[in-house]
Amino acid sequence: METNLSQIYSCPHCQMETPHYILVRRGERVGITCSRCRTTSLVQASVLEDHQAWWEAELQQILSGLEEHEDEH
Repeated sequence: METNLSQIYSCPHCQMETPHYILVRRGERVGITCSRCRTTSLVQASVLEDHQAWWEAELQQILSGLEEHEDEH
């Protein structure tokens, strides 16, 4: 079975935002495994994609704040 390190998701077991391996995609469902604790979850593809988009936007906001702070010095 091929696994891909893919998207950040909130692990229901370790309660952390962690990279998850995508194990299988079937229709609108995705089987994923936490890279930290190895808990396997079944999630809707749209939920996983929305969470990834939220996480990327949050990261971009943090990086923009750091760049603005560097410009002040």
